[in-house]
Amino acid sequence: MKNFLAYALLCALPLFGSCKKDADLIDCATETESGSVLTATLTKHAVPVQQFTVTPNSAAVVRTAAGSTIYVPASLVRPDGRPLSGSPVEVRVQEVTKRSEMIFTNTPTISNGQLLESGGMFNVAFQQDGQQLRLSRNSLVVRTSLPTALSTTANMQLFRGLPDSANRTQVGSWSQINTQTQQDSSRIFPVMSPIGNGTVVGFQVNLSPNIYNFNLGLLNWINCDRFVTATNRTTVQVNVTRQPVTNATTRSFLVFTNLNSVLSAYLGGATSNTFYASAIPVGQSVTAVVLHQEGTQLYFGKQTAIIAANQQFSPTLRPVTEAELTTEINAL
Repeated sequence: MKNFLAYALLCALPLFGSCKKDADLIDCATETESGSVLTATLTKHAVPVQQFTVTPNSAAVVRTAAGSTIYVPASLVRPDGRPLSGSPVEVRVQEVTKRSEMIFTNTPTISNGQLLESGGMFNVAFQQDGQQLRLSRNSLVVRTSLPTALSTTANMQLFRGLPDSANRTQVGSWSQINTQTQQDSSRIFPVMSPIGNGTVVGFQVNLSPNIYNFNLGLLNWINCDRFVTATNRTTVQVNVTRQPVTNATTRSFLVFTNLNSVLSAYLGGATSNTFYASAIPVGQSVTAVVLHQEGTQLYFGKQTAIIAANQQFSPTLRPVTEAELTTEINAL
């Protein structure tokens, strides 16, 4: 079985404030900045939690909405190492494959200040009787399909999500997982088309118990990524043309036209109306997006350009409804 298992997007779940079950999907709302309509809107449209039920102490296979296959090992245990009870095991999955989902779910593609391109992100968690379960022996294996916007399948590596310094429940950046050591069995492999034409159709990710259990103490997000190389890089500025501009009322993102990549730009200071993003590859086509609120009114603006040295954007903001805002983001 291990020869055909392909690992793709392993999604474990962050903490949720309130959840509403809809069939096998759960819409989860996290805590937001007090009174922030914008943050609440983004959270409302974050990728849902897909929930599956499997038999305890038995290997199982579940398939996600985005086409990933998760091979659930039989060797799950309770947090203290005790064996499972006879109750069903819940498998909870989030997966991010699109640039719009990176914005809604706040999963920017950056590691140590370097731009990443994502071949898929996932968060897989197991629960029984209200307790989060761990792996004891066998690896977790996931097979994924390729994101539509992915530019290349070459040089993919594994990364774990790190909490944002401003909001510990969200991903701020990614840390590379060392898959070259003989002491750990975590690996990522390309999955080839079964028709034998040499086409990569997804990735196989093997997460060892050591890596998976350690990641539970963080945010439990895993990302298949490659570093985006560039000879010349620059700092980009995004100027906001309306007030007030705070981290609660305004967000800015850089969306890459030819890469499956999104970056969060960061506000320059308490009195600033400019967002910054550093080490942006010169020559890339980028859309600067600004999301803003004044009272309960939402605003949206975007501007596209080929990145030049010291690139500046000043998107025109227009008032939008929540439906219009989500339509604009989904089109990115």
